[in-house]
Amino acid sequence: MDFEPIVRPITQLSGLEEKDRCEFWASLAFRYCRGMGPRLANRLLRAYGSAYGALQNKREWNACGIPQNVIAELNTGSWRIEAKEEWDRAQRIDATVLFWNDQMYPQRLRELPDSPLLLYLKGDVSLLASPCVAIVGSRKATPQGRKVARVIARQVSSCGITVIAGMAEGIDSAAHAGALDCIGRSIGILGTGIDRIYPLSAEKNFKRMLEKGLLVSEFSPGTAPLRQNFPIRNRIISGLSLGVVIVEAAEHSGSLITARLALEQNREVYTVPGAAMETSSIGCQELVREGAKAVFNGEDILKDLEPLLHDFGPLLSSSDTCDTYSCAVTDGGIAQSVGANHPLCFQKRVCGDSPPPPASPSVIHADAIGVKTCERKQSTQLSENAERVLQELQMNGPLQVDSLTAALDIPSKDLSVLLFQLELSGCIKRLSGARFEAIC
Repeated sequence: MDFEPIVRPITQLSGLEEKDRCEFWASLAFRYCRGMGPRLANRLLRAYGSAYGALQNKREWNACGIPQNVIAELNTGSWRIEAKEEWDRAQRIDATVLFWNDQMYPQRLRELPDSPLLLYLKGDVSLLASPCVAIVGSRKATPQGRKVARVIARQVSSCGITVIAGMAEGIDSAAHAGALDCIGRSIGILGTGIDRIYPLSAEKNFKRMLEKGLLVSEFSPGTAPLRQNFPIRNRIISGLSLGVVIVEAAEHSGSLITARLALEQNREVYTVPGAAMETSSIGCQELVREGAKAVFNGEDILKDLEPLLHDFGPLLSSSDTCDTYSCAVTDGGIAQSVGANHPLCFQKRVCGDSPPPPASPSVIHADAIGVKTCERKQSTQLSENAERVLQELQMNGPLQVDSLTAALDIPSKDLSVLLFQLELSGCIKRLSGARFEAIC
């Protein structure tokens, strides 16, 4: 089945080509047809490859198990009123629309039996293709719980994992902040329209997400924060993720819904057990009894997910930790003495709180330190920017990614590609603490 890339700014929907307008309207027809729930719609999407393709074959729907009363309801056209209202609202916002049959639609999400027909997006759409871990928990989180969520988010995001949460107060908000504090990225799944900020206390996080992350909503623009929509959006949080981490959950916490969905979707479920007899951790402890994996830091999660991360190419794995010195990590009052092989040491160095020894002055030339011509480099055609990266490493010794970005004025996303190419060519090697060293 082919999926055509048709991601465009919504402000241009009025000028879409005919086939793309048809796909949008067909998706809205399924959304607003009474009796056509997401599972029935997904059955048709899988059978015909797109919403519009399904509408063109309505006479065959009985073979797909679509009830006759649903087909009759669709034929009345009653869905058109609400569909037109959503279309009009979509013209007035600045966002992007992603359809189920688009190549950029995440495969992990498409596999769900009730995957969204379309998604509204704001921010870095490329994050949908990255490995993701969800960190969620109580809205009424304790200060300790928020600190734990923030630290774990910083650890996993600094290793190339995108942190997903629901933009709610408490644990979710701390997880987003922890990921965005350093070099990490985050995705926020909304229970409102893409143009609504909720809660209002999260306005700062919303702005940061637009700069360094991605906001996602399946709901129509303008949708208010309705209570029933938040459990619905939870399937997207878990569906996009390789694993879900629960940090603080009372006995009947809404975050337990996300954990249950993750289990149904065959995702890994982790939880921070918390202190015994603490009401804020009763739900987490129950999850452990049911088979969830207890974790205490980001390293536990990275090690467990390592087999799944191989599909995403080279990432900073849990074994790529600081091996040069020990340091003490302090985050919002949490102080831990960590050993030389603990990833928290790398974490603080990335954030600049415990910087590595200064590199040699950049005025030293390659010939002055005896840099030899690389035999591997001679057999590999390197781009001009790749040559610059290699020369910087040759002159200044092992450097971190952020130091290379600052020295060479190369965007971090482009630099990651260049470093990967140089690794493949055998010109550099990855060291602990997100550092790279020239070996030729």
